[in-house]
Amino acid sequence: MIAAYNGSNHEANRGPTNRPTFRVGTYNNGQPYIPARGRYAPRERVEDYLAPSHAVVDLPRQKPTAADFVRIIVREMKIRFYSQKSIKAYRSGLTGLLRWFGHPPHLLTREDVRCYLEFLVDAGASSSHVGNHLSAIRSAFDKMCGCTVTLGLESPRRPKRLPVVLSQEEIMRLLEAAPSLRDKLLLGLMYATGARVSEAVRLRWRDFDFDRRVVSIWQGKGRVDRQVMLPMSFEPLLRQLSKAFQSGDFVFPGQRGGRYLSPRSAARAMERALKLADIKKSCGCHSLRHAFATHLFEHGTDIRYIQKLLGHAKLETTTIYTKVAVIRQQQIQSPLDVLNGKARPALAPPAQKPVGRMQIDVRLRPGDPTTADAEAIIFSEDRYVHLDGIVVQEPRPGWVTLQVPPLETWERRLSWLLPEQRERVESPEFFQLVQQHVTRRYLALKPKGP
Repeated sequence: MIAAYNGSNHEANRGPTNRPTFRVGTYNNGQPYIPARGRYAPRERVEDYLAPSHAVVDLPRQKPTAADFVRIIVREMKIRFYSQKSIKAYRSGLTGLLRWFGHPPHLLTREDVRCYLEFLVDAGASSSHVGNHLSAIRSAFDKMCGCTVTLGLESPRRPKRLPVVLSQEEIMRLLEAAPSLRDKLLLGLMYATGARVSEAVRLRWRDFDFDRRVVSIWQGKGRVDRQVMLPMSFEPLLRQLSKAFQSGDFVFPGQRGGRYLSPRSAARAMERALKLADIKKSCGCHSLRHAFATHLFEHGTDIRYIQKLLGHAKLETTTIYTKVAVIRQQQIQSPLDVLNGKARPALAPPAQKPVGRMQIDVRLRPGDPTTADAEAIIFSEDRYVHLDGIVVQEPRPGWVTLQVPPLETWERRLSWLLPEQRERVESPEFFQLVQQHVTRRYLALKPKGP
């Protein structure tokens, strides 16, 4: 029974008041009360996600065998749409652990996991290999079964290595040394688009948009779609070949019908081209992706645009290429050279013989003083060649960045230049010079004050 109570009778005769209405509960001997508030307020019961009812396998109660446990975990990973590589790696890690353990999975303890990881380290396993096994154990036992056998275990420390980058001259030698048209096109596309080898071999003819000049990469690493630029150098060849095949056909078909070229076959083509080009660096197909990002950064492309082209989820992954870019190394001087006065200014380009006249034009965008459009005007014989499309941005005060379009965008205009002028434009020193002058002009045009 619930009733309303507004105070005593003589208070009720005074007329309406603003006092709160109390609710009377039968379980409180009929006394008026207000529901508790703050820390004493009634709350919903907290759900325990480690409860046995939420586990994929209730190990203490079901006590499955090692084979049944692995089969159930693999089925759960398929239901959760883990990639095939992850399922294969996790199955291998769990099988190795249970084979070493020699007992049913429900008897596994935290100390057993530590002993197993120590066994892997003593056997000479790398930090990546040990980390993969730890991830498999943590996902299967802790996340899916509600155990705590990996509680307190951190991922192994991995060595921080710089990527191996091929120079532009080595890229040219590599493409010229590729023996077949398929190898030239495959290696050229991986360098021109920055695609991973697993993404390049799965390209179909319908993924090329010649009107918008983009290449669509569907479901790359992490199951993320992205678009990259279509290289102008390969556009005539790709147009010609696309007419001879259906849109659903693979650009690089395998030996078996309906299958694409395996990444291992692409790696063999890379090894063959490296040997013919006499390149001694220890590199593979992924080195072309490293060269793509490093050369773009050396040419002045914004690091966030490179992150978008590479499909990196975090900017920290892309910033590793700033450590191997030559343009950054040229701006750093030894303190001894500075004291002796033997080093040239950090931002001064190397002394070179003039090959023509160039003018820099910078225009602020209306309504946006932090962004400007720039172009380089080069006089060649009897005409002016305009290299436009350069975007200047100042994301924060004192930090000016340039976004320079790829050289393929200027391919037709570069053909109007003299050979020595075109060689100068394609050199890293040209983009360093443009960056200096464009930054100086932009800072001079930018409005002063707030």
